Amino acid sequence: MIRIIIVDDEILSRIGLQSFLDGKEGIVVSGIFGEAEEALHFLEENVVDIVLTDIEMAEMDGLSFIREIRERRLAPGVIIVSCHEDFSYAQRAISLGTDSYILKQSLTEKTLIQEVKNVYEKTAGKEVEQKKTPWRSSGTPGSALSARYRVGVLLMDGRENGAAQEAVVGPDMLVHLLEEIVSRYQMGTLFAPYNRETFILFQLDEELALEERQKTLENWLRLLQNNIGQYLTGKMTIGVSQEYEELSETREQYQNAVLAAEQAFFHPERTVFFYKEALTSSAPGIFETKKFLEESWPEQFSEELERWFQVSGEQQLSVAVVKNMFQQNLRQLIQSILEEYHFEESFREKWRQEESLVSLISSAASSTELKDRALEYMQGFQEAALRAGAQNPLMEVLNYIDQHLDGKLTLPELAQMSCMSVPSFCKKFKEQTKMTVTQYINEKRVAYAATLLKQSKYSLEEVAELAGFSNANYLLRVFKKSTGKTIGQYRKQIKF
Repeated sequence: MIRIIIVDDEILSRIGLQSFLDGKEGIVVSGIFGEAEEALHFLEENVVDIVLTDIEMAEMDGLSFIREIRERRLAPGVIIVSCHEDFSYAQRAISLGTDSYILKQSLTEKTLIQEVKNVYEKTAGKEVEQKKTPWRSSGTPGSALSARYRVGVLLMDGRENGAAQEAVVGPDMLVHLLEEIVSRYQMGTLFAPYNRETFILFQLDEELALEERQKTLENWLRLLQNNIGQYLTGKMTIGVSQEYEELSETREQYQNAVLAAEQAFFHPERTVFFYKEALTSSAPGIFETKKFLEESWPEQFSEELERWFQVSGEQQLSVAVVKNMFQQNLRQLIQSILEEYHFEESFREKWRQEESLVSLISSAASSTELKDRALEYMQGFQEAALRAGAQNPLMEVLNYIDQHLDGKLTLPELAQMSCMSVPSFCKKFKEQTKMTVTQYINEKRVAYAATLLKQSKYSLEEVAELAGFSNANYLLRVFKKSTGKTIGQYRKQIKF
């Protein structure tokens, strides 16, 4: 690959040269400029093989421009493309170190491409300026007498999902480009191990203040993105470890840098991430099943999802761990809903076996995408649940009983909710639950009372009231009949 910039104050000339060269036979036009000063700023921070420039420009003429390039060694190859046929211009340009002088009048795509290739072969490997940085070394790990280290892991779009990163150049050429950039700017050492993430071992001068080392590192990260980004169709994400002193820590810091880079899952708009130890170790939590059949539930669930991913991101967990935890929590939510609400067994079985959740979660490229997918999936589940409930005349009654155990529940009221007479309601109720209405209500109240008894803040009288029993004595009798244990035995069993 031959990297070229075009410098000419005539826009049509710039466009013409670019159309002749860009993407042809391994040639990439990295930039086009109407002023030499702009081109010089670009050359200071980007790797360029050949500069194509006119000899006459308004702000700075081509000869002065060439002199700057050569004195500062900003690019190995320089080609003049001019309309001046006077050989004195060519002589002056060549004396300053120009590698070729081409007349615009006789220019064709074929001749220009061939001349670029000739100059590249002649100048490839020519020494150019080592861009100014606060630290100098040979670039070999451990070569600095007093250095601080950081690992920078480079992730390309698509790596997480197993797809190959699309690029203007191949993976081998990308590694070659990175090696050249790391060496030229004397950042440290590049490692591209087989089947592992490419990473840079940054070496920073220990004698510099912490702020200066950070500033140097940030400058290197910007240079990497500027130089490599133009050859990728996707995005390069860089994860950076904490600073450390002993090379023996590199393996651990590499893992930390990988975790930092994976935070792009939570913040896809960013490209550089610095590893930080999590301030908290709290789990993201589980999702609520309350109000699942109400219209407002999707909004409540959306807010829960937002908090869940926020906490997960703060833990700096790997994306694989986060996806696995999320899948388990979502499955637990669905299972809890199936158990808590009174759906027909066929409906429960269908959603227990639903497998699309796995691919839905595993293929998500960001937390935002995963949140949207989960919300859409659960809204579909809710709609199906509401349809299933509409087909079951007792479902509304059963859910109403669960939610009003502390109140007075009467047969006429419950029968009216199902649009049935009391005898028909009682018959249908026993067919579906295998219990009478009174037995069912008492069983639910005992189960709720057992939950309340696990909490030391409630007295026996308060438990009876909250669970819907008329008094504590009635609770004691029903609890013993239902569980076979006295409340005292139950509390002793749970070590209350």
